[in-house]
Amino acid sequence: MKDRLNDDHLQPSQAELDALLSSPSLFAFHGVRASLDRRSPRFKRTWLVLMGVTALYLMGWFTGLLKPYHAAAVTGLEADYQLHQIRFLLAFVMITLGTIALNFDWHVEETFTSIAWVQLYFLVSGVGRQWRTMPSENLSLMIMYAANMLLILTLLIMLVVEERRLKSTLP
Repeated sequence: MKDRLNDDHLQPSQAELDALLSSPSLFAFHGVRASLDRRSPRFKRTWLVLMGVTALYLMGWFTGLLKPYHAAAVTGLEADYQLHQIRFLLAFVMITLGTIALNFDWHVEETFTSIAWVQLYFLVSGVGRQWRTMPSENLSLMIMYAANMLLILTLLIMLVVEERRLKSTLP
């Protein structure tokens, strides 16, 4: 029995070991910086602008500077404030998922495509709700909301396009 364990034909060859060790794992942590280094300068700039807009929004949210510009401040409806909180939570989750996708460099295009569709839903449903509930003299607030949503949607679409372009150039 001892002779059989030491037999060479039971041990993997060097080629087999190299093949096992070189195969990438399904979830290999790369980090955002390493993932961004593989992408185009436009992707990097777009990602940084998106993160900058997100950071500015978070600062405005937590300091209360944005509260007078929310639909709930104009309509006085609790439902508008609750919808805003739900959208804020969903947007935070989506940004987190996008960052995780970049960290692991895994399904980046699909993740940002899904986020862009949800953002489009936020735009259409948010403008529709404001159109129905806001007084007509506050049209500028609705235009500002739509412009902010369009900016974020445009940034997300640019990320998707750049990721597709990267995939098409890779072998």
